[in-house]
Amino acid sequence: MKKYTPKEIEPKWQEKWLKDGTYKADLNSRKPKYIAMSMFNYPSGVLHVGHTMNYTISDIKARSRRQQGFESYHPVGWDAFGLPAENRAVKAGISPQQSMDEIIPAYRKLYQKMGWSNDWTKEIATHKPEYYKWTQWIFSEMFRNGLAYQDTRMQWWCEQCQTILANEQVDSHGKCWRHDNPEDPVIGKKEVKQWFFKITDYADELLEATDDLDWTESVKIAQKNWIGKSVGAEIKFKVSNSEESINVFTTRPDTLFGATFLVLAPEHDLVAGITPAEYKESVDEYVKESLRKSEIERQASKEKTGVFSGAYATNPVNNERIPIWIADYVLAGYGTGAIMCVPAHDERDKEFADKFGLEIRNVVDPVAVREDAKDKKPDLKKNKVVAVVTNDNAELLTINWGKLGGRLFIGGTAEGDEEPEVTALREVTEETGYNDLEVEEIGEENFFYKYYAFSKQETHEIETTFVKLRLKSDSRQEQNLDESEKGKFTVEWVSRSQAEKEVVEPLHRYGYEKFIQKKPYGGEGVLANSGEYNGITSSEARDKIVIDLSKKGLAEEKVNYKMRDWSIGRQRYWGAPIPIIHCEKCGPVLLPDSELPVVLPELEDFKPSGDGRGALARATDWLKVNCPECGGVAERETDTLDTYICSSWYMYRYFDPYNSEKIFDSEIVKKWEPIDFYNGGDHAVAHLLYARFVARFFNKIGLIGNPEPFKQMLFNGKVRASDGTEFSKRKGNGADPVDVIDSGYGADALRLYHMFAAPLEVNSRWDPQGVPSMYRFLNRVWNTVQEYIETDDTEVEEKTVKQIKIANSQMVKKVTEDIENNRYNTAIAAMMEYLNTLSKAKAEGFGKSGVWQVALESLVACLAPFAPHITEELWHDLGHSTTVHIDTWPEWWEEYLVADTIKIAVQVNGKLKSEIEVASDADKDAVLSLAKADKKVATAIGDNKVKKEIYVPGRIVNFVV
Repeated sequence: MKKYTPKEIEPKWQEKWLKDGTYKADLNSRKPKYIAMSMFNYPSGVLHVGHTMNYTISDIKARSRRQQGFESYHPVGWDAFGLPAENRAVKAGISPQQSMDEIIPAYRKLYQKMGWSNDWTKEIATHKPEYYKWTQWIFSEMFRNGLAYQDTRMQWWCEQCQTILANEQVDSHGKCWRHDNPEDPVIGKKEVKQWFFKITDYADELLEATDDLDWTESVKIAQKNWIGKSVGAEIKFKVSNSEESINVFTTRPDTLFGATFLVLAPEHDLVAGITPAEYKESVDEYVKESLRKSEIERQASKEKTGVFSGAYATNPVNNERIPIWIADYVLAGYGTGAIMCVPAHDERDKEFADKFGLEIRNVVDPVAVREDAKDKKPDLKKNKVVAVVTNDNAELLTINWGKLGGRLFIGGTAEGDEEPEVTALREVTEETGYNDLEVEEIGEENFFYKYYAFSKQETHEIETTFVKLRLKSDSRQEQNLDESEKGKFTVEWVSRSQAEKEVVEPLHRYGYEKFIQKKPYGGEGVLANSGEYNGITSSEARDKIVIDLSKKGLAEEKVNYKMRDWSIGRQRYWGAPIPIIHCEKCGPVLLPDSELPVVLPELEDFKPSGDGRGALARATDWLKVNCPECGGVAERETDTLDTYICSSWYMYRYFDPYNSEKIFDSEIVKKWEPIDFYNGGDHAVAHLLYARFVARFFNKIGLIGNPEPFKQMLFNGKVRASDGTEFSKRKGNGADPVDVIDSGYGADALRLYHMFAAPLEVNSRWDPQGVPSMYRFLNRVWNTVQEYIETDDTEVEEKTVKQIKIANSQMVKKVTEDIENNRYNTAIAAMMEYLNTLSKAKAEGFGKSGVWQVALESLVACLAPFAPHITEELWHDLGHSTTVHIDTWPEWWEEYLVADTIKIAVQVNGKLKSEIEVASDADKDAVLSLAKADKKVATAIGDNKVKKEIYVPGRIVNFVV
């Protein structure tokens, strides 16, 4: 029998696919379009198994759509400019141009070795002049539209990289995005004259469109948090004995009466001017000490430091004189560089107030979500119990939280696979002592039940089921119950709205009284200690206070953003030169488009000089030019463009990679946009935010039709080492995929391993034994097909035919849906299960027949996106002369998807006793009869009288005896 030999099969088909142009996308095709791609690769080091996982994800999407009749495009290109590539060249002792000439062919070889269905006829590379001409053109268009400007300001500066960084390139630990070793120092700031793109002009529309994106939720949250829109007001505090005023931005003007002091950033312009002479020495010393720290250090420090300025300001709502402090936890670059401090309602402010003995005044009562809740007292005389069962962790929803509002609130967490009614019975018995209960009704629909955990100051949503119980008698177990609990209870079913009204709101009062003295309350409520505003809700007070103050010229509504404009210049050599000429007479002058591209000169010494200017400043022949406007002697801009600009638009160049007349053909792009599927495991903010910004700009100038570049975006997990450390090209610590492939297991087994190891969104750990396991599965598929090919014609019994068709339909449908929904691991599991079913069916009749031919063709076709080489070989072995990878996706038989039987759990008094199999269309009487006839159930009932029979259709039978 023909043996499975990946070393022979895989190179054979890779060569044929390339020769035949199997994966060349016809951009003018009349077929429905589909484009799937992964984030651009930096050619900067040895590829590892993390990369092979990443690019296999999009390849499977592209392949499956190609089989389903789409004109499917899986593009390929190289993000060749920037620090990673330049650092690699420095390390190798060669020029970046030479480095790219070496490394890109090596990458290309691995891409082809992995069997990815890239269209190599449209390959792009950002370091080629024919590409970066249009990156420069984008800068020019931004400049012409008032979105590119130059300014001098404090910028993040990495000493190791010798360049400034955009905010998005600084991680949460204060490290440059290119350095992740613990010993690497945090970066600081440096005053630099820099080029920016006004991405903040697009902040609102980027934010508003985020929720509608079909993207991984964590990425959407990261984008929204980074934009950081805050709607509030700017309040004016007049400095006592001075003409100066301090403007403070706040999202909570309703807490103004609780503002007992102000804090200024050490860099604030007013610090020197408002500080009295007797305080000057201590303030100056503190300011100097603060400025020695990085902003990251200042924000991360848990210990609050500060110094009293000696000055006071007037609180505009009550004319109180409040002290002005200087503290380094306030940053000049955020908001106005000054904050009003409300320690009763802000944890950071309270820490500061506690340390320096400043007043803490509560001005928001969190309870008044309902007017009568303010004075509501727990009343247990009504003897009512609400039984709530959750499907998630709900430790705080216990008896101790619910002795409120006349109800005893019972909550519990299902144990294992425990049914809700079982949990309800157990919880009520444990908490009330009553044990003579029965289930009367189970909520038909679950909902998300929201509760506030005061101990953690967090709001939680729990998927919840309400269960209605009935108290049959006063029988109780002996328990340590409070005196107030020793009475009769009735168990009552309540709706969601009733629960929120009669349980949740009083619970706020209980939690407030118990925890408000421990932690500041930052939520909503009604105002207290707030003069004429007492008793109104905080949301209402926000508007009213701002309106009243604005009439006096002391407040105005404001919107603030965390996001800053995009810093786009880099003081490094390896990047696209910025097309600006600096003239002493004319200032910065934009080069005409006819002079693009500004070609990057090749330099022998391209390392940073350390003086803040890039290596291009030393390219004297290239540097000196005449001004395009006045003709005078001028100099070129020596900064190069951030590589993120190259990758902010590359997806559109894929549709027209060799156009020398314009950036791309808009008609072709408008036909193919947006990118249907995009994935990657990095750049949740920077690259994706920049790509959305540039797409919106393109849309406004008419180049594209859709302002969003990516229709679906999957933020996939990473492959880590067995010890949990992250693989990195820079560290060179990743397992080499070439070694895995050449070991004899092949690329198909590696591809399958990646997709089966974990759900796509989850990090996985590299297991060298995982690939051999997938190889064994592929070998089973291979042998099954080869055995079939060597059999003779045979008759297959109708029962077996039906069994195969049912399994086939279930498998094809599941694999189709799982690929669509990015559940690759369960798609592979479905094919494994299907192969097991076929193996069992072989005993009932195996040989040349219509049903077996279809059964095996379906398996091969469904497996093809995951393991393209073996399936191409088997497809031809099964008698086909064309490729399996185009227009071959199998269909399923709907009539075989309807299950003949279903399984029903049977309980007695809420405890699981057995499981029965019934016809899917069986009525209630038939189900109950079968349940009673079950031996285990009959034994559990015994001589007891069945008082109630409960049947939840398709799920559960419960006999109450």
